[in-house]
Order: sequence, then structure tokens, then C-alpha cells
Amino acid sequence: MRHILPIAVVTFAVAAAAGTASRPALADSANRVADTQPMLLAQSNNNGGPNTFALLQSIQRLQEQVRDLRGQIDTLKYQQRQNEQGQRDLYENLDKRLSALENGGAGMGSGGADTSGGDYGAGADGGGDPEVQSQYMAAFDQLKNGQYDGAISGFKGFLDQHPESAYSDNAWYWLGEANYVKRNYDASLEAFQTVVNRFKASNKVAGALYKIGVIQSEQGQTDNARATLQRVVSQYPDDSAADMARKRLQSMGG
Repeated sequence: MRHILPIAVVTFAVAAAAGTASRPALADSANRVADTQPMLLAQSNNNGGPNTFALLQSIQRLQEQVRDLRGQIDTLKYQQRQNEQGQRDLYENLDKRLSALENGGAGMGSGGADTSGGDYGAGADGGGDPEVQSQYMAAFDQLKNGQYDGAISGFKGFLDQHPESAYSDNAWYWLGEANYVKRNYDASLEAFQTVVNRFKASNKVAGALYKIGVIQSEQGQTDNARATLQRVVSQYPDDSAADMARKRLQSMGG
């Protein structure tokens, strides 16, 4: 018995020492296992492991979806920048026109609203009719006060009753602006195209063409937008719309 106890103590000490010494080795083994996991997964895939193969396929699909989402995010960011630029142009344009109106300007070229009763449209009737002018101004006042739905209804009603008045080109133009603010792009485009096609001598044509280009840009029709804006610059170089068209073209990269 006296011989057994010392042997047991020695054996325990040796085992403890061996266990302590093996901990770094175990850690190294764990690290090697972690480092070789991708290799093992690939090997398992090559060996036809169904679970691993399905897992790798899922990972690949997720990676593709992430790439697609990143592309969509980049596209949305670009569209947002374009929309913000269009919104700034819109309010800058409206602010200039409304400020000129409030300062009593009349016959201010394409940059101002017509309130003088002068014949800036087709001129068939209503050039000096107070009732016609009053109805036109009622719709315009709603636009000026930010009541865009009321302005749209007002201009539509005015054009239904006075389709060929001295204010028709202006009414169509402001109908386009009100619809643009409401993001009713189709209706806005129709109104601006009416100005361009029906009132070729109007001082609203340059501004209407510019807004057509803006809408085309915001709808992703980049080539058409660029061509329309370049048309504004080339055909109406001295108009304020041409200045805005140049800025818009620069923001579009040419």
C-alpha cells in the first residue's frame, strides 16, 4: 500500500502536466478546423453531399439577391437626385413667375403669367371680357395659394368654357404646372404638349418644352429628355427656360 500511493501521485501529476500542455494544441486544432471549413464544404460538395450542396446554392442565391438590391438602390438614388433637381427647378420657376406677377408685371415673356388681358393666346374671344379674365384669375389664384387640386379643376373648367380665349395658352400651361406638382405626369405632359402644338406663337412654348424635358427625364426617358432640353437651348437661347435647360443638361451629364 505504501508503494501504491506514490505511484498514483506521480501518475496524476504526469497526466495533469500532459493535459495542460495539450491545451494550446487543441486550440491550434480548433483553429485549423475553422480555417479548413470552407475547404471541407467544397470537398463535401464535390463528394455529392446533398445538404451542403443545397446550402451553397442558397448562399449563392442570397449573394445574387444582395447584388441586385444594391443595383436597385443605386438606381433609386439616381432617380431621387433627378427628382430633387426637378423639384428645385419647378419651385424656382414658379417663384420667379409668381414674384413677377405680385410685382405687377404684365407681358413678361415666357417667364411671367399673363394677367393684363393682352392677347397672348389664340385670341378668338375674351381678350377684354372681365368675366373671362375673372374666371381665369380665380383658377390662377388657387395655384398661387398652393391649392393645386382646385387650380386643376378651375383651369379645366375655364378651358371647357373658353377653349380659344386670349388666356387659353396660359391656362393650358398652368394646368400642366399644377398637374406636375401633383405628380400627375400624363396629364401634365398632355397640357404642355398642347401649348407647344396648338399655340406655336405663345411665349409659353419655351417653358412648356422645358417641362416636357423634365418630365421625360423623371420618367427615365433620358435620351428624349436630353433632345427636348437641347431643343429649348437651341430654339430659345435667350429665354429663361433655356438657362434652366442648360442646368438640367449639366446635371444629366451633358
